[in-house]
Amino acid sequence: MRIEDAYARKAYIQNVRRSFDDPQRKYEWEYNTDTKGEADTDSFSFFKVRLLIAVCIFAAYVLCDKTNTLFYQYSTKEVAEKIAENYDYTQIKDEVEQVLGYTIVME
Repeated sequence: MRIEDAYARKAYIQNVRRSFDDPQRKYEWEYNTDTKGEADTDSFSFFKVRLLIAVCIFAAYVLCDKTNTLFYQYSTKEVAEKIAENYDYTQIKDEVEQVLGYTIVME
């Protein structure tokens, strides 16, 4: 390498270093980001929609419980029993194997 090339390379490196020392430059961590887990303040938030749906379903359940309303012939007591029911997964596995036609290995 010739000495002129070495000086040109050194000048280039110093120029690049000076570009990072620019006081007006803002780095990405210096920007004000108060999103707290959200991708963007203007973007669509699927979590908020799911939370709203869950709150609506819970409110409907409480309303049906207080007014003793049936929903598709199910009372809130029957719904709670279905949720709390302990399923026999070996029986479900056997039924799924019959429907799909192949063996499922459970570990």
